[in-house]
Amino acid sequence: MFDLNAAQKRAVEAADGPQLILAGAGSGKTRTIVHRIGHLIAERGYAPHRILAVTFTNKAAGELKERLSSLIGDDGGGVVSGTFHSISLRILRRYADALGYPRSFQVLDADDQKTLIKRVLKGRNIDSEKLHPGYLLSWIEHCKHAGILPEQAPGQLWNNIDLRELYMTYQSELKRLERMDFSDLILNCVVLLREQADIAAAIRSRFDHVLVDEYQDTNPVQHEWLMLLCSEHHNLTVVGDDDQSIYGWRGADVRHILDFEKLWKSDGVHCLEENYRSSAAILRLANAVIEANPDRHEKKLAATHGEGEMPEWLVCNDEYDEARKICRFLNQRHLQGVAWRDLAVLYRSNRQSLAMEQVLREEEMPYQIVGGVGFFERMEIKDALAYWAVLNRCADAMHLLRICNRPKRGIGARGQEAIAAHLAGSGMRASEWLDLLAGGGGEGPAKKLEPLALLIVELRQRVAGMPDLGMGELLDESGYLESLKAMGQVESESRIENIRALQGAIEMTMLEGVTPIEFMDRAALLQSGEDLNGDEQKDDNLISLMSLHRAKGLEFDSVVLAGIEDGLLPHQRSLDEGESGIAEERRLLYVGITRAKEALLLTSARVRRVYGDMNYPLPSRFIAKLGRDILKQPEGATATSSSAGESAYDIGSDVVHPTFGEGVILGLEGGGDAIRVTVQFRNVGVKRLMLKYASLEVI
Repeated sequence: MFDLNAAQKRAVEAADGPQLILAGAGSGKTRTIVHRIGHLIAERGYAPHRILAVTFTNKAAGELKERLSSLIGDDGGGVVSGTFHSISLRILRRYADALGYPRSFQVLDADDQKTLIKRVLKGRNIDSEKLHPGYLLSWIEHCKHAGILPEQAPGQLWNNIDLRELYMTYQSELKRLERMDFSDLILNCVVLLREQADIAAAIRSRFDHVLVDEYQDTNPVQHEWLMLLCSEHHNLTVVGDDDQSIYGWRGADVRHILDFEKLWKSDGVHCLEENYRSSAAILRLANAVIEANPDRHEKKLAATHGEGEMPEWLVCNDEYDEARKICRFLNQRHLQGVAWRDLAVLYRSNRQSLAMEQVLREEEMPYQIVGGVGFFERMEIKDALAYWAVLNRCADAMHLLRICNRPKRGIGARGQEAIAAHLAGSGMRASEWLDLLAGGGGEGPAKKLEPLALLIVELRQRVAGMPDLGMGELLDESGYLESLKAMGQVESESRIENIRALQGAIEMTMLEGVTPIEFMDRAALLQSGEDLNGDEQKDDNLISLMSLHRAKGLEFDSVVLAGIEDGLLPHQRSLDEGESGIAEERRLLYVGITRAKEALLLTSARVRRVYGDMNYPLPSRFIAKLGRDILKQPEGATATSSSAGESAYDIGSDVVHPTFGEGVILGLEGGGDAIRVTVQFRNVGVKRLMLKYASLEVI
């Protein structure tokens, strides 16, 4: 154990009984778990096959097994390791018949699960416009994660539909098919431990020690699984960090790790505070941010590396100015020898990727969206663009077929085939054919499109005066936005938020004189990812763009945290929830900060387009009051101001606009917030702008 620090060694050599290892970010928690297992075998005489190590992901389980093999040899010495799901499956393979399942039951995968949910809804004649299959599935998963069986589920109505009754039907169908879904694996294992005394005793007697990684992420049913499994010998070692508990929305409960000592009446608490990842300057910022959380285990990360560069906060004009400044930072780091793969941009909301993707492509910088899809590949964006293309006469048959039954208009697969045949036979473009339908020329399935055709023809009379060329009004009046609400509040809000970001991008692009078909071309190119050259893509040397949630467990040389503003981080939903929601958002920022090794940039915008409107966000309450000795800030800059002072602008000054590019000021008129500036732009000619909202920067 020569390579362990003092705190790690104390945790490794701790006695039997409940032990809580609080492992701060980058503090070597996996090393500590592996060495504790080695110690239990080599020094305490426990048989390897009677030690159970539980992780959350297959990747973590694989890494644990690999390290055990390196330390112990013999493929890990026979230590039983795996995820909650895989361990539960092994147990159920032996005891499933006690629950009325054959031991040869099959596990239902995600695609088949969705198919079964749709079949259940169809059997009740429930249309997806009233209850989206994804929402029902997420509600059932929520119940299972809480350890709630169908008969124990609370009464829940959605559009007067009884969700509990549907949960019961779904479970009955699973049993009839001799299947369990992934959540059933843990829940049914808990049912055995709860209700089958003899079987529970046999399962508990199988292991002498249980060790669990990422304990702060346990949901109630996983927590109960552990409590029941270790209820006799109490030899439970949990490793985690309450400061990195960021999955409350997914059912994780931070109280499990906060209350560990009370639940187990244990004083076996060990803090790992030496950080082997980040510079001292980055850790000072991380500590300053997380210390403001009121309910947490007291600990402070200490650097084992050098001082490093102080993290910087940039206040940008708007999201496109933000994207350009981020690209400048990334390019500088790359020129200093940092590989593209060691650079990352993290954000709270997926809609933030739009401006970044556009600017990265303009700059011909290689990037990838990690753990998600590119902005223009998202379902709701493709739907919205198809509607908009039809309205603005740049749609093809595929655009029309995509939206003909979104929302539901009673046009099934055969109906869509008939519409495709009618359209092909007419020799017309999709937009012209809809004009024909609006005049009453439809028959069969095509007749069901007449209301949409009439709406589009009417909107075309007014579209020229709309900044987004009619997108918002068409999606609203067609019923498309309303149809998204069947997905549930959180899901629908996220998708509608993405559509509003698309509207803002269209409005800005139209100001440049770009035509709708040119905009569609740009979207198609971004979707195809053709800006990444083959060689770079093959060796995966790409800048990573991802959500803050997705970044947990990863590390990069240089990190950008974009959109550090109230309303984004903390997110507005969390602000509405109150203190618990705000505390989790602060932990999310802490996780983002501690992903960086050497360089960290935080950005916010004076102006951000939200739902097609100009929003003037305040800086995030998490960083607004931090001192300049912790976070480098621009002199005199505040994110509450949307424009610089009047004296900064003179006739003849060279300026740059985030959309129109470089120009020169020809004239100024008015005073205070009503100043108008006339600018001759190099690419788009003369523009008269309100200075307060213009996002101009003197160069």
